[in-house]
Amino acid sequence: MTDTTRQSAETCVADLLVYLGQDINNDHMHDTPKRVVKAFEELTTCEPFNFTTFPNDEQFNEMIISTHIPFYSLCAHHLLPFFGHAHIAYIPQDRIVGISKLARCVEHYARGFQIQESLTHQVASRLETELDPLGVAVVLEAEHLCMTMRGVEKPGAQTITSAMRGVFLDPQKLARNEFLKLIRR
Repeated sequence: MTDTTRQSAETCVADLLVYLGQDINNDHMHDTPKRVVKAFEELTTCEPFNFTTFPNDEQFNEMIISTHIPFYSLCAHHLLPFFGHAHIAYIPQDRIVGISKLARCVEHYARGFQIQESLTHQVASRLETELDPLGVAVVLEAEHLCMTMRGVEKPGAQTITSAMRGVFLDPQKLARNEFLKLIRR
């Protein structure tokens, strides 16, 4: 961002606060426009990462699962946070992933304004592209503050989205059922 656009963004935040009846000259609010712009920069900047994979020399052919990966993101509709946990599984073929990369993948795609459905599919697509596994399953469970704090005002309501690829789409649903059973333990 250039200084000109940053200043413009800070002015917009100040104008919004004034519109909402806030005194932006008091000690607590004086630097709020700068802090808001900086916070949104942090929350919407995707840091690149190397998706480290390794040869599957030992020929692992069972499900590899990482559960309860915390994440937060921003709702594209209201600019309010949504947060929760991701559950990811894949069945390897020729490559396996460095396990921390599953969490990094979620974190990477969670940055920015979006809908939960897109986030779920972005994570699944990246795993599918990087690993070429037999299958990928991604389930995200999240609470949306746009639903908790405003509108219907239902704290604790969870939205669950899934993306299933490969053997997780098998008509007999064996891999899918095993995955869902394991993440619900």
